[in-house]
Amino acid sequence: MDSDWAGNQVDRKSILGFVVMFEKEAVSWESKKQISVTLSTVKAEFIAASIAVKEILWHQGFFQSLGMYGSQGIPLLIDKQGALDLIKSGQINDRTKHIDIRFRYIYDHEETDDIIGEHVVIED
Repeated sequence: MDSDWAGNQVDRKSILGFVVMFEKEAVSWESKKQISVTLSTVKAEFIAASIAVKEILWHQGFFQSLGMYGSQGIPLLIDKQGALDLIKSGQINDRTKHIDIRFRYIYDHEETDDIIGEHVVIED
């Protein structure tokens, strides 16, 4: 998953995108404008991560219902180290409390090893 920051020149909303892979094949993808303006690249990335996690978990449940996939620990590749640090720390502060629900959603799934946030270099 990835997000730009304030990429839309008219309303300054960010564009997010993600691809869900299953056994090296793309099974779902999306690219869309975020619904709110963010004040930093980390927050734009964090919103994109919450949407990607929701899609990943839906696919995990679908594949499990077909008996095709039973393990946990799906990697969520993130290129912004600050967003990854926020997910792994479990710390909400005054600067991030407005994204508290999205934060809790991702953090809870990271904590139970449903997903595993991993840093990836954007060029990779």
